[in-house]
Amino acid sequence: MAMMMNRNGDSHVLHAVVVPFPAQGHVNALLNFAELLSARGFFITFVNTEWSEKRIFGNSYLFQRPNFRFLSVPDGLPAEHGRTAEMGEYMGELQKLGSELEQLLRSARDKSEIPPVTCIVSDAIMSCTHSVAANMEVPRVIFWPVCAVLSISQKYAPLLLSQGLIPVKVSEAKCPERLITTLPGNIPPLWPADLLTFSREQDASDPIFQASLYEARFADIGDYVLVNTFEELEGKDAVAALSANGCPAMAIGPVFLDNVLQGKKVKSSMWEEDESCLNWLEMHPPNSVLYVSFGSIAIKSQQQLEELALGLERSEQPFLWVLRSDLAQGESGVLPEGFKERTKARAFFVSWAPQLRVLSHPSVGGFLTHSGWNSTLESISTGVPMIGWPYYGDQFLNCRFAKDIWKVGLDFDDVDVDDLRLVRREEVETAVRRLMQSSEGMVLRMRALQLKEVATKAVMPGGSSFSNLDVFIHHMREKAKPRVS
Repeated sequence: MAMMMNRNGDSHVLHAVVVPFPAQGHVNALLNFAELLSARGFFITFVNTEWSEKRIFGNSYLFQRPNFRFLSVPDGLPAEHGRTAEMGEYMGELQKLGSELEQLLRSARDKSEIPPVTCIVSDAIMSCTHSVAANMEVPRVIFWPVCAVLSISQKYAPLLLSQGLIPVKVSEAKCPERLITTLPGNIPPLWPADLLTFSREQDASDPIFQASLYEARFADIGDYVLVNTFEELEGKDAVAALSANGCPAMAIGPVFLDNVLQGKKVKSSMWEEDESCLNWLEMHPPNSVLYVSFGSIAIKSQQQLEELALGLERSEQPFLWVLRSDLAQGESGVLPEGFKERTKARAFFVSWAPQLRVLSHPSVGGFLTHSGWNSTLESISTGVPMIGWPYYGDQFLNCRFAKDIWKVGLDFDDVDVDDLRLVRREEVETAVRRLMQSSEGMVLRMRALQLKEVATKAVMPGGSSFSNLDVFIHHMREKAKPRVS
């Protein structure tokens, strides 16, 4: 490798080891952040599990990045294991990866063309990086890929447990007497239903509940905290509440947006993106198409899939639907008889879409989403209002805040974990018409466009996230040291 220069003309290259939690949304956020660091002169070692790397990095273009190195470690699970479908056991195995990760980094560090490690950027729920950073004597940078408010509730889960606020029975998820007002950060009161679904299992001995508590203990052990949000959306106080043991916490998001503005296409999908939908979008007028996608993990029952399809049909609205082969429970979902034929003049189906390019297209006027944080931020940053249909994880909080706090979305009443309530076709039709065909939807769209402008300013030179990232890089340069012996 030729001697690299950073943007300040300094030949001393910083080297970030980036360790995401091996799931689509987490890898996506960390890879976008790694691109930001690379653009500012960092050499990047991106470490994934072998299983995740095979699924996400199957396309060679992902490796065609200057100043990037991709490494992987085994996750200790058999090939047939469900991984994110069996999250408690999955997290438990990932918590044991410290020695494997350290051995991998130490064995790779002696190559003369690789700069010494400056820091380890760790997904906030990859506690295994703590011992690695300590043993290698480099800073551990905690990266929260979810919103600041959800991150606070995760970090302070042990406090909520001590106060008897978690675990929570489903029947108590929205009881007024269970309202959570004790969390720091000047955040709105939270319902138990807003919390990470893993933190509100009814049984405190559940493996996923215990794994979440274990990760929370390490959310306060780091040298720097970065959050994939922007101050103007959630507030400086909320971000500051994530400070780890007194170290700085800063908002540096949306981490994908600077790359988009620079014209970069950062792909990290587990599925091959079907770009033919972009040509289809060209045939439609502005703000006329509803984009429908439920991310990489959410599933629907066969009955729910049918109700959704018939609701979209009844709405008479053009739609682009990401119809994953595994979207329905059990066998591949079957759409209602004749549905595709009846809607062919105004519908387009793909197994996976280039989501940011879709949301950025002028013909897209709404997004029916699972409310994952990446999707929520992408929708806000492209000025597209949402209909939230959360499934699990952080999605319930994102959905409520999009509707009630940020005023850029709608939702369905009383949807809970794993789609236990059937959303009827009439409800789908009504929500789509409200978003796409009413004055209410127009107000939501105007608000989304306002937040798009704010988000864009945040990542531009002089903006809050841009400036925070520069401060972080300056601190890393100050802490940089010779190669660890």
